[in-house]
Amino acid sequence: MNTKRWSIALIVIATSAFSTWARAENIYKCGTSYSQSPCPGGKLLDVNDNRDPQQKKLKDDITQRDAELARDMEKDRLAKEKAMRATEVKRALTPTPPTQVVVVREEPVLVHPKRLKHKTAKQLGFVAEVPEARRPPTKKKPAKKTAPKDQP
Repeated sequence: MNTKRWSIALIVIATSAFSTWARAENIYKCGTSYSQSPCPGGKLLDVNDNRDPQQKKLKDDITQRDAELARDMEKDRLAKEKAMRATEVKRALTPTPPTQVVVVREEPVLVHPKRLKHKTAKQLGFVAEVPEARRPPTKKKPAKKTAPKDQP
């Protein structure tokens, strides 16, 4: 009975593994996102690796070297931060000598406030007026007419 269950389980696992094999699928770029299904205005991308084995090995070596360099830099940074923290703790624990406070007295200075100027209409900008509140228009004095002189 137990072997029968194991054989059924083995068959189910084998069929599921067979059905989920990675296969090449089309990749579409839709604006700023990528999708496996085509979209309107989407472009089909070629994602095949066309490098020969020597080029691939060279790029992999460069990537591995960069990763090791990044790990070394991180270790150095962490060591420096730890040393800085240790010096800060020592600095905080050492007592500082008291400092002398010097009091300086100055003569009081008399300050005169600025006088405010009245702002003109130009300085205020646009001022709305109610039509009823206007003053009645002033009448201009008529100009004196001079009589034409007699011409000889």
